[in-house]
Amino acid sequence: MSKKDDPNAFRPFADSLKGVKVARKKDLPPAVSKAVAAAAAKPAEPKEIDESDFLRAMSGVAKLDREKIGGRDVRPVAPPPAPPSPADEEQNALTALRDLVDGKVEFTLEYSDEYVQGFITDLDPKIYRQLRAGQFSPEAHLDLHGFTADQAKLTLFHFMREQYLAGKRCLLLIPGRGANSPGGLPVLKEELKSWLTHDPLKRVVLAFTTALPRHGGAGALYVLMRKYKKTKGKVRFEKDWPDFG
Repeated sequence: MSKKDDPNAFRPFADSLKGVKVARKKDLPPAVSKAVAAAAAKPAEPKEIDESDFLRAMSGVAKLDREKIGGRDVRPVAPPPAPPSPADEEQNALTALRDLVDGKVEFTLEYSDEYVQGFITDLDPKIYRQLRAGQFSPEAHLDLHGFTADQAKLTLFHFMREQYLAGKRCLLLIPGRGANSPGGLPVLKEELKSWLTHDPLKRVVLAFTTALPRHGGAGALYVLMRKYKKTKGKVRFEKDWPDFG
């Protein structure tokens, strides 16, 4: 039984609505039904705004002067620089090689009474730290005790050229502390700083530094040389070497 048929259902307005008939949609006259359907199908058109209403609403509004008010200065972001092309990198490598062959090698040199170090300006710091820490084992050594400056220079040039051409990389030079030199000055040690950083040795030297105590300490030097290349790019400096007779 539906709620409408329930005699006990609560209907507070039942007595007031007695005799009132509600027209159902299907009971509407044909003309009214047609009008209702047309109104539902046709979208409401926006109400036209009278131009006079707009002018009244905008009265008292001043036009902005763009030159006076300025505004945020938005500057275009510069594009990042283009990475170097392979051609540029090759040219830089050729330039560096040409400078090396021509003897245009710059060294950073630092020293004190007991300590000395020098390295080419573009050397990887990691490589120099390894040399200073004694991580490169000396492959050959030269003891210069008892030599005069001229004798030491010729002997050093010959020794380093032979070791370079043999493919050796790390050398140990022992000039001594100069205790037996006139005035107690380490003459050969001072001269080494100049010989290693000038032609012809500077073309094959990458770095040098005071050796660790187990290899002679302040009386010895580690010297790291460039890698000898048998083909393209090898250093040609024979014309700058002295004539040994």
